[in-house]
Amino acid sequence: MNEYEVISIPVSDGTEREFAIMDTFEVRRKTYMAVSLVEEDEIKEGVYIYRYYNAEDGDVIIEEIAEPDEYSKAVAAYEKR
Repeated sequence: MNEYEVISIPVSDGTEREFAIMDTFEVRRKTYMAVSLVEEDEIKEGVYIYRYYNAEDGDVIIEEIAEPDEYSKAVAAYEKR
């Protein structure tokens, strides 16, 4: 497995899962993160897009993208990369 930074992200069932950061990018002054699920030290197929920003205390805040239009634009930007 290639070396990727791995982060924990809360998922819909309330648990946290580990994801490898595949890419980060910006669209219209918002920053996004493309991640893939990691299970048993293996990166699974599929990419998920989240919005993120750096908090004043240095933490990284990761948010789901609720607006379909924003999500579509983020996915399109990622696919062009």
